Amino acid sequence: MHDTSHAIFHGVFFENFLSITHYQTLIAIALLLASFWVLKQLQNKKIDFSKRMLVSLILGSGLGLLVQASVGFPMQANTWMQETATWYGLAGRAFIAFIRMLVIPLIFVSIVKVILDFSGKEDLPKIAFRGIFWLLFTTALACVLGIVLANAFGLGHGVSAATGTAEIKQYTNLVDTIVRLIPSNIVVAMHGENIVGLVIFSALLGIAATRMEKKNPEVIGAFKTLIFGLHKIVMSVAMTVIKFMPYAVVALLARTIVSNGIPAILEVSSFVAAVYIAMAAIMLLHIFIVALHGVSPTMFVKKSIGTWLMAFTSRSSVGTLPMTISTLTNRMGVNSGTSNLVGSLGSTIGMNGCAGFFPAMIVVMVAHMVGIETNMQFYIMMLIVVTIGSIGIAGIPGTATVAATIALSGMGMGEHFALIGMVLAIDPVIDMARTLANVSGTMTAAVATDREMGLMDMKVFNDPNAGLDSEEA
Repeated sequence: MHDTSHAIFHGVFFENFLSITHYQTLIAIALLLASFWVLKQLQNKKIDFSKRMLVSLILGSGLGLLVQASVGFPMQANTWMQETATWYGLAGRAFIAFIRMLVIPLIFVSIVKVILDFSGKEDLPKIAFRGIFWLLFTTALACVLGIVLANAFGLGHGVSAATGTAEIKQYTNLVDTIVRLIPSNIVVAMHGENIVGLVIFSALLGIAATRMEKKNPEVIGAFKTLIFGLHKIVMSVAMTVIKFMPYAVVALLARTIVSNGIPAILEVSSFVAAVYIAMAAIMLLHIFIVALHGVSPTMFVKKSIGTWLMAFTSRSSVGTLPMTISTLTNRMGVNSGTSNLVGSLGSTIGMNGCAGFFPAMIVVMVAHMVGIETNMQFYIMMLIVVTIGSIGIAGIPGTATVAATIALSGMGMGEHFALIGMVLAIDPVIDMARTLANVSGTMTAAVATDREMGLMDMKVFNDPNAGLDSEEA
């Protein structure tokens, strides 16, 4: 449906370049700017980021529905609605571009830093190895769960993508797949967003620096200082970008509803349902893993529930970290070294929600939207990409967005990242479930590691009142 009869501006400049031909487009842009003004006032009043995200969710959905309602919820967007969607895409697409810009430097410095952090800690390698194993293993399980649920809910089916049908990625055999993961040229790998190759290179660089530290302490010390400085700088840039996420949410959600109408809302509701079911399922797997290590699942749940609720409401794995470590040490009897090391690792490696089932669902959904064949080879490759890509990307708000970028780029689908705008727009709703899964996975990894090391104090764990005073203090 094209409404050109009531256009007030005509000509190539207005129609093709400026994309403003109707007065309704100007009104819609003004309403978006008014929404930005509201968010700016909340920011000036130091309103909590989570609350501003919820407000942006309400503003975005309200604005999109208002535009749709003004023309009676049409089956197809008319001319001025298409123009409105184009302008709303300015804020949303710019935010997505900034996030993608940070992926390569963030992955590089984070992974090198994670490995350098282990240098000089000769008494902790076994704990670190087992902890990392359980963090990555549960993330792999979460990825498989995300694949299953994405297909069960049919995410992406029936949603048309403007990019058309993409070419199917072909992987001839396992050997070729593994060889392709190793970058022959790291600059080309970065340019081509070969995330797995970048992870391999970064890990080798960190390991080499650690080995040479004793022979060349001054030189390696300077290198470590450089990496730690770069890490802080990149994180600072990332935080600066993330601060604009509420504005992007308004634009992304409104644009999605304006362009797609009610079907977009129904598609998002399916994604939300899939995420919450994934959260419940992965937590059941966590409880099963704990039980396999001879720990009472009932007592584990009772002592974890307070930390779980904090994770769910705060939507911050890092913010929950002090309580996570306290619960593991004081209430569950986990060795202090294990709880601190594995707990800290859990905020940077293998987050089951943000870097596990969420990016898996995103990849499957986008593949369905653009027509990529999702066969067994596709899923095996995705399992490798998601699991390895979950290393070193966490620790900041918006981690799931970065994880989704890495997963799509690693699967050669980076150019379709803009298609997940509708999911990013309702990020506050699904972030609660993701964060709870993250923290639960970290606690499970710590308990499993400590039991295998024979360090866990079962008397403390089996005491229902253990650590309550310390926790309250």
